[in-house]
Amino acid sequence: MSDLFRKEALENRSRALYGEVALRGPLSSWILTALILIFTIIAITLLFVLRVQTEDGPMRLFFWLLSGAKSG
Repeated sequence: MSDLFRKEALENRSRALYGEVALRGPLSSWILTALILIFTIIAITLLFVLRVQTEDGPMRLFFWLLSGAKSG
């Protein structure tokens, strides 16, 4: 079976098996990912930090949104 391929082709393939793998994306992808991550963290934090004034008194925004979904 080794006579089927040229010697150079087999050497090139064997070198590729031991080469380095570099997983890099463009800088714009990293920046976009970072912005989405920051926005998500801020949104989740605000859900638990902000308070809404209701008839029953102050309530966290997250629980106020959940209670609106249950009644509606």
